[in-house]
Amino acid sequence: MRIPSYDDELLHLAEDLARRMLPAFDTPTGIPFGSVNLLHGVDENESKITSTAGGGTLTLEFGILSRLTNDPIFEQVAKNAVRGLWARRSKINLVGAHIDVFSGEWTQKDAGIGTSIDSFYEYLLKAYLLFGDEEYLFIFQEAYKAAMKYLFNDPWYVEVNMNSAALVWPLFNSLQAFWPGLQVLAGDIEPAIRTHAAFFSVWRRYGFTPEGFNLATLSVQQGQKSYPLRPELIESTYWLYKATRDPRYLDAGREILASLQYGARCTCGYCHISDVEFHKQEDHMESFFLAETVKYLWLLFDLAAGPDNLVENGPYKYIFSTEGHLLPATPQISLVREHCSYFGAYCRNSNLRLKTHSPESAQTNSSGSQTRHADSSFLSRSSYQSSSPVYGLKGLCPGLTYEQRFGISFMSPVDSSSEDENSSQRETTEVQSHSVVLNSNPDPEVPLSGPHNDHDNDPAHVPQEESPSSKQKR
Repeated sequence: MRIPSYDDELLHLAEDLARRMLPAFDTPTGIPFGSVNLLHGVDENESKITSTAGGGTLTLEFGILSRLTNDPIFEQVAKNAVRGLWARRSKINLVGAHIDVFSGEWTQKDAGIGTSIDSFYEYLLKAYLLFGDEEYLFIFQEAYKAAMKYLFNDPWYVEVNMNSAALVWPLFNSLQAFWPGLQVLAGDIEPAIRTHAAFFSVWRRYGFTPEGFNLATLSVQQGQKSYPLRPELIESTYWLYKATRDPRYLDAGREILASLQYGARCTCGYCHISDVEFHKQEDHMESFFLAETVKYLWLLFDLAAGPDNLVENGPYKYIFSTEGHLLPATPQISLVREHCSYFGAYCRNSNLRLKTHSPESAQTNSSGSQTRHADSSFLSRSSYQSSSPVYGLKGLCPGLTYEQRFGISFMSPVDSSSEDENSSQRETTEVQSHSVVLNSNPDPEVPLSGPHNDHDNDPAHVPQEESPSSKQKR
């Protein structure tokens, strides 16, 4: 589907936009502010309170942008935000809903899987699935285990205090409905089936899911009677049908479609339902209705008709972003450390040059560096080596050094005259480290990345000043 005349114009715009967003991450905790002025940066009066979902729902988009532009900064700031949030979890591995991005103190300590937290869990698993970084998988496994232990009141989920696990809200809110779909991705099907059935019973009762449903009174929560055309329940219906092929999910899809067609259809589109009990319409339609709600309905019925579509039978596997956008698991995105190592593989920066810093080069070059062209084998060791470790990627054994994997030595060439030196002198030379910098900068004297920091590859290491930020998913 590539347009021959296209030359990454949209990618350049995306990179420009992301760079304008980077000032939001300039906080003592590494967790971004909730909003940023794209021209002037963060306003001096901007709130320091942000949501867990806001700080933890950037990894996919920013990670992909880093891999498409060969600039690790976007992936690094997004991962820092996740680390900051997780570093401030409670002793029982729960996170709150809102946090101060400067002090790192939780300002709302209600833990749940819905409003203000939902996509934090979602992106932990999806970042692992798309990038293969096991740090995300480890965090997800710990967070999921805690959620199932303290939040799951089979088949519902409640909100509890993040420190004591004391019940705060016996409430189903509509954003929780994404959870069964996430459980399908995690392979935990049985509780997903039970929870989806409970959530769908609320839809059948009102024709829509209200923003809040009180589990104690079994009635719509006061002040949360609206249905803004949310996609989460339909998303989970699609994933459960994909996993089980049970026709009950097609029946659920038909009921949802009928409700939308006969209860939400209005003159110029589909209307926000302001009261699910009386099906009162409001002249408003969110963009996610087309991006997600209708898309997941179409995918559900199309899957029932057969696998002949791009998602099921395309050239790549796809991960859906939290806004329903398809993110392809291409080698450039998912195997960034590998795909350039294969002969004939496509790599963006064909002019990358390898810098080898050594005592010998220091004698011949005042900058202390010696530059030579790197072949394709070096390209997979781009600046990503400092952003996350190589964990379990197909075709690579983490137990081997890079030199062993590819048969490449980073040692400086030894003059023939040096062969006469004794072995102790050779060992001294070899013990001295030679940092390698891949440089696509036209000025070979100015490296684009600094020395590697061992802590960057340590999943357990989180800078002391890190802490989370805020933004709701919707």
